[in-house]
Amino acid sequence: MSPKIGMEPIRRQQIIQAAKHCIATKGLPHFSIKDIAKVAKLSTGVIYHYFENKDDLLVEVLKDSFSETEQLVKRNVESAVDYKNKMSAYLETVAKVPDENPDFYLILLNFLAQAPYNEDLKKIITRFFQNLGQFIEGILQIGYKEGVIKKIEKGVAANLILSQAMGIAFYYLITNEKIHKDKINRDFVEIFKKYIE
Repeated sequence: MSPKIGMEPIRRQQIIQAAKHCIATKGLPHFSIKDIAKVAKLSTGVIYHYFENKDDLLVEVLKDSFSETEQLVKRNVESAVDYKNKMSAYLETVAKVPDENPDFYLILLNFLAQAPYNEDLKKIITRFFQNLGQFIEGILQIGYKEGVIKKIEKGVAANLILSQAMGIAFYYLITNEKIHKDKINRDFVEIFKKYIE
């Protein structure tokens, strides 16, 4: 029996969300297609209709996770009118991702652990980091054109911002420490605002 017309995007998203749940609750190596089917309330056959295998599904999960976060960041930054507001929006949005999309870093951490052994995952993660770096560089270029910042090595500054934001997120994800979290996030925003002005 073939799926109903128009159901493909709905079913694919349902399966991707179920897989995200399994990754967040069990860890990447510790769940099966059967586990995903149970969470999605679908048969394994339906999952295999939409995804060739578990690796194919995991690649789509990773793309979907990145897309959610990228859209959130872009939406907030693009609504700002000038360099200072765009950079503030970027830094503040990135600092809030662990709270507003708590599974993102948990899913990313699971995939990062597998990337050295899976070329497809490694390529997707590398491209995600490159896209984020280019996005930050674009904001910095606006600051340079507006005369707000001096010519700086955009790539280095972008990598510093990106790695610091991820480092803070991973630290709190692993330690589950709540003390000083808000202060550190505020300091992250303020330090990089000063660094790039």
